Amino acid sequence: MTEGSTRGSASIQEVSQLVWGPNIRPELFARWSQGFIFSEHEKTALIQTSGGPCAVIAPVQAFLIKNLISKHQFSQLREVDSRTVDQYLATALTEMLCQCKQPPTLAMHMGDKSNSPTHGSESNAPLQRDYGPFEVACLDDPLPLNTDCTGSSPQEPDQPPPTPSAKDYSLFHSSVRLRQFESAHSLQNHLETHLDKYKAKYGVLLFLYSVILTKGVKTVSEEMGDLGESLIDGSQGHGGQGLINLLITGRASSYVWDGLKDVGGLSLIGILKRPSVGFLTRLEHLRYVQVGWYLKNPTNPVWVIASETHLSVLFAWCKKLVTPDSEVERAKQVFSWYDTEGNRFIQGEKLKEVLEKLNLCTDDDFIQFMMLELDPDNMGVILYHKFVETFFTPDQSYAPPDTFIVYHYNGLESSCPLSKIQYAEGCVTLQESHVGFSASNSEFLTCLATKWPNLDIQWSNFTPSLN
Repeated sequence: MTEGSTRGSASIQEVSQLVWGPNIRPELFARWSQGFIFSEHEKTALIQTSGGPCAVIAPVQAFLIKNLISKHQFSQLREVDSRTVDQYLATALTEMLCQCKQPPTLAMHMGDKSNSPTHGSESNAPLQRDYGPFEVACLDDPLPLNTDCTGSSPQEPDQPPPTPSAKDYSLFHSSVRLRQFESAHSLQNHLETHLDKYKAKYGVLLFLYSVILTKGVKTVSEEMGDLGESLIDGSQGHGGQGLINLLITGRASSYVWDGLKDVGGLSLIGILKRPSVGFLTRLEHLRYVQVGWYLKNPTNPVWVIASETHLSVLFAWCKKLVTPDSEVERAKQVFSWYDTEGNRFIQGEKLKEVLEKLNLCTDDDFIQFMMLELDPDNMGVILYHKFVETFFTPDQSYAPPDTFIVYHYNGLESSCPLSKIQYAEGCVTLQESHVGFSASNSEFLTCLATKWPNLDIQWSNFTPSLN
C-alpha cells in the first residue's frame, strides 16, 4: 500500500467546475460548508444546518442507517456510544467511495444475477472488495477565519454570522490536498483516524470532492450525459439527480428509470442494478418522473425520499420489505419497463419484447395464442394483473406484509418538533382499496404510495415532514 499527498490544484479546479459550474455564489458555498455533525438528541442522526447539502447528507445517513439496523434494534440506537457511531460513519463513507469506484455496468442490467440480495448484501462489508486506488480530498489544517467582516476577533454569540465572501471558497480550494489510498482498508483507516476533519466545517464538501476525484471528473461528466450541467444547481443550491444517484448507486446518471430508455432517438442510461438503499420521490405522484424498479426495490429496507425541495430517509427493520430475487419479480420489473406511464398495462405489440427479455418462448404461434389468453376482447392492451396471473402461480408472487413499522429521518432541525432532530415512528397498513389522504399527511403518503399503493400511516410520536 502506498499513500501520496499532493496539492492537486488542477484536479480541484476541474472538480469545482463540475460541482458548481463556472461561477460559485458565495452564499451557496457557505450553505454547503458544513461537516457531518450528529444530533445530541438523536445520536445516530446527522444534522443539516442549511438548505442544499441534503443531497449528500441524506444518502450518507441512509448508508449509516443501513449498517446500524443490521446490528441494533431501534430501541438501542440512542444507547450507541459516540465512538461506535463515528465508526459507522467512517464505514458508510468508505462503502460509498467503494461503489463509486466500481459501479454496475449495462451488461449487469441486461441479465446477470448480480441483482440478487445475495450479491447486493456484499455492500454491507466494503472491505471485502478492494477497488483502489482512492483519491481523497483533505484539509490538513483549519482554514483562517474570514477577516473581511467587522474585525478579526472571535464572533460573539449574539452577533450575526459573517457575510459570505468569494475569498471563502478561493481559500478552501487552494488549501485542499489530495491523498491516494491503494485499498479500501487503508482508506477506512484514514477516515477513522481523521474523521474529525469530515465532522468539521467543509467536511461534506471534502467527501463530495473525494467521491468525484475517486471516480474521475471525466467519468462523472460522461455518466451525466455530458450535458454541461453542474452537480449542484447554481441558482438554488440543491443537488441534482445525477449527484443523488452518484451517491446512492455509484453512477451519476441523471435519470431514475431502469436501464436504457429511448428518448427522442437518444439511448439514455438510468439505473443498472438494485442499490443498497433506494429512492422514492413525490415528483412521481405529480407525474414528473417515473422511478424504476431498481430504486424502489433496494437490497435493504432503506430509502432516500424526496419532496420537491428536500431529501430525507425512510427505513425499517422489517426484512420482508426487501423484494426477493425471483422469476416473477423479474417479470414484474420487465413489464414495468414497457408500462412507461405507470398505468399497469402495456400495448399488446410489446408482448414479444417482454418475453424475449424474460428468455421465454417467442414463437409466432405461441405469441398469437398468448394474445388470445391475455387480450380476449381484442383491446390491444395487456393488463398487469392478467399477465402475472397467466404466467405465474399465486404462491410465486411476492407481497409485502399487510402491516409494518417504518421510521423517518429529517436532518433539518426546523422541520422537527421543538427544533430537535428525532426519528418519527409510524405503523403502515396496506389497504385493499384507495385510501383518502388527510391534509396533514397527504404529502408524505402520496410519496410512499408510489411504492406501496393504498397505504395508510399512523404516526406514534409526531407527523414528520418531507420538507
